[in-house]
Amino acid sequence: MGSISVAQAAQRLGVSVPRIHQRIADGSLVAERIGAQWVVDERSLLHVQERSKAGRPYSARSAWALIEVSEHDRDAVRPSGSAAVSRARKQLGRLLEMAVARPDGEESVKELAASLRSMFRNRAERRQLRAAPADLADLQADPRWSSLVDLGASGIASADVEGYLEESQVAGVVKDYLLVESDRDANVVLHVIPDAQNPFPNSRLRLAADLAEHRGPREEARAVELVHDLAMEWKDAAR
Repeated sequence: MGSISVAQAAQRLGVSVPRIHQRIADGSLVAERIGAQWVVDERSLLHVQERSKAGRPYSARSAWALIEVSEHDRDAVRPSGSAAVSRARKQLGRLLEMAVARPDGEESVKELAASLRSMFRNRAERRQLRAAPADLADLQADPRWSSLVDLGASGIASADVEGYLEESQVAGVVKDYLLVESDRDANVVLHVIPDAQNPFPNSRLRLAADLAEHRGPREEARAVELVHDLAMEWKDAAR
């Protein structure tokens, strides 16, 4: 994706040009000045469009409850009388119903991927950073990670480092590897979670949310495929 003019951005969002300049000033839209004009990063614009249309996301607690429930037999997660588990099962059921029929086109894939991003965005604070390429191997091997995201296992080739890190460990990792915030050339993605939060390393649903947040066509397609497979398993188990 590239950049578009302020006027084009205003047209897409259905707002005035001054409102786009306000969003640039407050940082909610990524833009750069070229000569006397501002140009808006198209990926950033899509992010704003999506958030304006998406429904209310789950709380962090609810998001992790859905991820936990998805990884267990539907009748053996916790005692059946647990109201929290019952609620999580219902929420998961509604999500999986959307994926039972395999999306058959680009727009369907994008719609389900957008739903994943919206529903699960509160599970962790997602930070994009830049490390020196020579440090990536050491960073990936650092024992402070709670869980690394293995994009290669999902069929997505990536030299980047991505993982879940407890909040108390973030400052030390950022300092030790001289990580800097980066929107466009990030090669490190941190998902910051509260201390002691289980990131469920083997969860397909969590991996689907991770992939959807990359917003690339391959990542979105793989995210939807993972949720579809999970939906079919739950449908079979219900028979």
